[in-house]
Amino acid sequence: MRKTLIVYRLHDSTYGPCGNSKTLWVSLREDNTISYSYFGGWQTSGMGFAIENMQLRKSLPIGIRNFKKVEDLHQEIVSVLATGCGSNEISSFEILNDL
Repeated sequence: MRKTLIVYRLHDSTYGPCGNSKTLWVSLREDNTISYSYFGGWQTSGMGFAIENMQLRKSLPIGIRNFKKVEDLHQEIVSVLATGCGSNEISSFEILNDL
């Protein structure tokens, strides 16, 4: 069972305000590890993409041990996304659950 923590709506402003739109779902697994789903569009039925496509220079967190609140995890993810390219700009995000 996974619990969705945060949903990010990402884009690349080079292609306009909603250009190259992608969605990143951040979920918590039962073993307290984090899983990520990255797909095209801002809906739940887009084509899946590898996170590697963002060419991140820092790694996304894989566990929650170093985070006291979901807001702390969010800040770390924002800093990691800023190191990538393509659809790495955050158009919006929603925090859905606590850790």
